[in-house]
Amino acid sequence: MERGFSATEEAVSKRYNRCHFCGGTVAEQRVVVDYRWGEDLLAIIEDVPAGVCDTCGERYFKAAVVKAMERTAKSQARARRTIEVPVRHLKVA
Repeated sequence: MERGFSATEEAVSKRYNRCHFCGGTVAEQRVVVDYRWGEDLLAIIEDVPAGVCDTCGERYFKAAVVKAMERTAKSQARARRTIEVPVRHLKVA
């Protein structure tokens, strides 16, 4: 995650509703996001605040966080580190 990732405290309230899918409790955690934009952009963004359901694991992101992730992923600033990711094709019978 680059230092440009930021969302104001008020925009990233730590309150979440119950999980839409299973009704579980949703609490804020910091997560890693594989951010994809179209076919050509893939960025891994660390330390992202998200509501995570304690029952099913569904993740919820506040709008300000999604906007900050988009800015971070599209940034021309140097990445913290780079990793190599294999691309594989699924063969289904």
